[in-house]
Amino acid sequence: MEAIDSEILDQLKLLENGRLTIFEFEDWHVGRTWGSHSRLIAEIDHSLAEKSLLTEEQLISELLSHARVAVLKPAPSG
Repeated sequence: MEAIDSEILDQLKLLENGRLTIFEFEDWHVGRTWGSHSRLIAEIDHSLAEKSLLTEEQLISELLSHARVAVLKPAPSG
């Protein structure tokens, strides 16, 4: 897992616990991950791009789902 992914997971925990709004998370995510690349970033970017199709609760649930998968998935070996 990339270092930026760990930061994202920390921010998602704050979102899950209600200490961060979805708007605050999105602002942080866009500013912090600009120019960075990881599978988690791509999945979150995709979800945020489609946010108008989801309720806030659905969007948060989807973002947290990405986090759970990122934690459970081993890093690819090279």
